[in-house]
Amino acid sequence: MLLRLHFRDTLVAAAYPVVAPGDTTSPAAVVAVRYLIRDAARAFFFDSGAVQVRREREQISGRADGSGTEKRHSDPDTIQYHDVALPRLLDTVSCMFQP
Repeated sequence: MLLRLHFRDTLVAAAYPVVAPGDTTSPAAVVAVRYLIRDAARAFFFDSGAVQVRREREQISGRADGSGTEKRHSDPDTIQYHDVALPRLLDTVSCMFQP
């Protein structure tokens, strides 16, 4: 499962509406799922629903409820996730002097 959260300045515990990949609406969530059936890889993304996020220090937990783009996933699905480590914050501003 890939969960991409769009949020303002700080990730807070909240319900984020599901949007399609490529939608830059903020705050929102994109949910994509990849799985195997025998040897065949399958994938789909949620096109509606909501993602509940709980934050505890540097980890998040919660659940994604929604329906997907594949015909077989048009019924609502629920995916729970627990203790997912947040990425380390990186300094994106260069410290080099530029004349």
